[in-house]
Amino acid sequence: MNTRVKKLPLLVASLISAGALSAQAACPLDETIQIADMSWASASAIAHIESKILQLGYDCKTELVPLETVTAATTMVNKGRPHIAPEVWSSNIATLLEEGEKKGTISIAGKVFASGGLDAWWVPKYVVEQYPDIKSVQDMARYAHLFKSQGSDKGRFYNSLPGWSNETRSTNLFRGYGLDQHYDIYSAGSGAALDSAISSNYKRKKPVFFYYWAPSAILGKYDMVQLSMNDYDAANDACNAEANCPTPSAGGYPVVDVNTLVSSKLKDGAPELYQFLTKVSFENDTVNKLLAWGEDNKADPAEVAEHFLKNHQAIWTTWVPKNVSDKVLAGLQ
Repeated sequence: MNTRVKKLPLLVASLISAGALSAQAACPLDETIQIADMSWASASAIAHIESKILQLGYDCKTELVPLETVTAATTMVNKGRPHIAPEVWSSNIATLLEEGEKKGTISIAGKVFASGGLDAWWVPKYVVEQYPDIKSVQDMARYAHLFKSQGSDKGRFYNSLPGWSNETRSTNLFRGYGLDQHYDIYSAGSGAALDSAISSNYKRKKPVFFYYWAPSAILGKYDMVQLSMNDYDAANDACNAEANCPTPSAGGYPVVDVNTLVSSKLKDGAPELYQFLTKVSFENDTVNKLLAWGEDNKADPAEVAEHFLKNHQAIWTTWVPKNVSDKVLAGLQ
């Protein structure tokens, strides 16, 4: 009898301690956190990375919601959901961002790609090693014979994808540099077809000249050299964005801010989560290689996220306090 009485205070103390720990473990936002899961590989991988950190490190419930840039931003501006859009190419929704910031419904937490989104023209490194004076797009006029396609006296340049705004800009830049006199501008027709053309030429060590963006798996898988261009100038290059530009210029591509967009409800209601999201930032080369790993291993976005969290701790542990990173690492075991 006495033994049981003596144990009772210990039991009560244990229950109180467990209750305190449970209270400490509660998610800072008392609702399921919705994260926009966009259709391209980098955005989906980052959505899963953030979801995993929120689940394991902050004890939050998360929901990945399939959305694209415009729909995600529109519902965030008007309804405050989803709470997070991890990879927003801001140039595509400038008006929506302005509207949301005026309404006070959204905030830009930070740049998810430290160097911004990159558009450029590329050739394989083995081409430059053989012809080391190829450094800029202007140099390509002298080497069109290397890139000839069957049935043409001109070289072939693989343009941006049909329907993308950069298809127009890229075409006008090509004209501005006078390269249309030396090359045929060719559309592969789809992202998969463009990737296939690049991969096929690369594996056979054939010259290939193409437009591509970063971050991307192709640039993580293959050793490519970015050709230098003249600097982008908003005034001089404005015409290059027009489909029927009468005076294309030999300019460049604008560097695009790619941001983490957060609802004001999360920012105001859970400042510690907002602080975490302000620190989420990747170098393009890191994402290139991560996406290449995903393709090579036929991994889905959740597997890519887990691979990143297990193998790139030096990056993501700087985004969160140590107690949070410790919980994430323990949860990954």
